[in-house]
Amino acid sequence: MMSMSGLRPVFAGLSRRLYAAQVATATQSADKTPLPQESVQVSKLNNGLTVASLENHSPVSRIGLLVSAGCRYENTQNLGITHCLRSYANLTTSNATTFKITRGLDDIGASLEATTTRDHMLYSVQCLRTHIDTAASFLQAATTGQQFRPWEIKDYRQRVLFDLASVRDQLQIEVLENLHAAAFRDTVGRSLYAPEYMVDKIGTEMLLDYVNNMYTAENTALVGIGVDHGDLKSFGEKFDVKRGVKTETPAAKYAGGEIRTQRDSPYSYAAVAVQGASLSSKELLTLGVLQQLMGVGPYIKWGSQQASSKLNQAAGKATMLPFSASCFNMSYSDTGLFGIFAVTQGDQMGTMLKSMVGQMGAITKGNIEDKDLTRAKNQLKAAILMNLENQSTIFEDIGVQALCTGDYVTPAAMIAEVDAITGQDALQVAKRIFNGKLSMAASGDLGNTPYLDQLLSA
Repeated sequence: MMSMSGLRPVFAGLSRRLYAAQVATATQSADKTPLPQESVQVSKLNNGLTVASLENHSPVSRIGLLVSAGCRYENTQNLGITHCLRSYANLTTSNATTFKITRGLDDIGASLEATTTRDHMLYSVQCLRTHIDTAASFLQAATTGQQFRPWEIKDYRQRVLFDLASVRDQLQIEVLENLHAAAFRDTVGRSLYAPEYMVDKIGTEMLLDYVNNMYTAENTALVGIGVDHGDLKSFGEKFDVKRGVKTETPAAKYAGGEIRTQRDSPYSYAAVAVQGASLSSKELLTLGVLQQLMGVGPYIKWGSQQASSKLNQAAGKATMLPFSASCFNMSYSDTGLFGIFAVTQGDQMGTMLKSMVGQMGAITKGNIEDKDLTRAKNQLKAAILMNLENQSTIFEDIGVQALCTGDYVTPAAMIAEVDAITGQDALQVAKRIFNGKLSMAASGDLGNTPYLDQLLSA
């Protein structure tokens, strides 16, 4: 006969499981409670630091510094220094050793990233929001009190050389770097990558001089995603960043030009551009519509975008071989580049590039149908909203706007502006932009790649 005492643990277990199930139900119900949608907040602290944040209630937070110290601020004596700073981001400082920074971030599952643009240096730490305080302390440790010890620099130079080796055979990068150099010469024309001959020359004194002059509160924005604005302000007030004057941005002067580099490759890579719009220009979004109209590449893997891309249609008429054709719209604080990028077999580039440039000219003659304009506007609005899904993109966007303007234009406001763009607006901007002075860069098999003057006379 079975003892009743043997059944008690079974019923007790059922009771506990039922109780746990009830709690889970309550938790699931609580999880459905909508969190308030918050907007970007921007503040200026008494210590000169700009603070910008977006509380999106994400379980993963990102906090970082955006400094107006990109490669456009370099000169011929410290050329490539921002590339070195990018690679030396976690070296020993007066606050922590390299080991402490690396081990401390590893312990909380965080990652420290350093990136550069032509306008800015960007340092960021990503982690679970429960560890944001610890991550913030390591961010401060890594970005203030730099020492750049000679023996550490010697070891880390291999990172810079590895970067250079990695991009050496990536001709698409070479073309875009050369295009900037041809278009602007210096300032925005400076490369994101250090010349190899400068790697050994950039040492402790040069690095400290650049950081001390550029990394000031007036040049810096503290940015956070998935953090409370009040908490970020409190951290910013304690942030040990030196005061100074806001660095005057050297004006970018568009000159136009051409750079060609013959490489051992069966393919030809070419880019043709005109001066575009700055980040603060009223024409920026109109150029965004024109970019979508021309074609930015497929959104779907293996897609061709043949139906909507004007450039793909033009290139497809010029060659039966595989190709890539897209339009780019690069904007900086005071200028921009708008143009086309093409890749194909070396012997096909001549006819293909001429056909694509001809398509740019056709736009200026009013070849913009209403259905194409509507599709381009919808594609641009979709791109703006899709960028909200990328934390890194939002992070940089908030930081750049806050640092350059002290404010933030919301995606909703941008979409409203896109809706207001008319065909006449697009035509006027296209005529003014596309009829400007051209710049060109090409790399690879250039035997059949036309020179710039040949394109203009075609």
